[in-house]
Amino acid sequence: MLYKAIEIDEMFGMKDANHEIVDIMKNNGAYLKLVSLKKNEGFDSHMSNTNICIYLIDGELEIEFEESSLCGCDICSTISSEKQKDYDKKHKIKKGQMFLFEKDVIHTLKAVKDSTFLLVKI
Repeated sequence: MLYKAIEIDEMFGMKDANHEIVDIMKNNGAYLKLVSLKKNEGFDSHMSNTNICIYLIDGELEIEFEESSLCGCDICSTISSEKQKDYDKKHKIKKGQMFLFEKDVIHTLKAVKDSTFLLVKI
């Protein structure tokens, strides 16, 4: 594929499904996915082995990070005490916003409204 225009509304066949994921591109462990979630649906606690970028096309998402993601070594313990406010905290992602976070952090994701977003894993 040299180039391609994509109509996002035509990517999903979701009628009764609670979520749908469409792989758009991947290259050497990096991915671009289009994700659609129904209100109150999401992904339980998990960890990504890549850095993440979420671009919310429509809807509203809530993401929560867990401090327990940090390994507990001296370095992480220091980071944990200094930045604990950044973990164990819910963040709202609104339409048109881009939200970034690093790999190896445990998180959950929930749709506050029916939502569509681009998920970039690099």
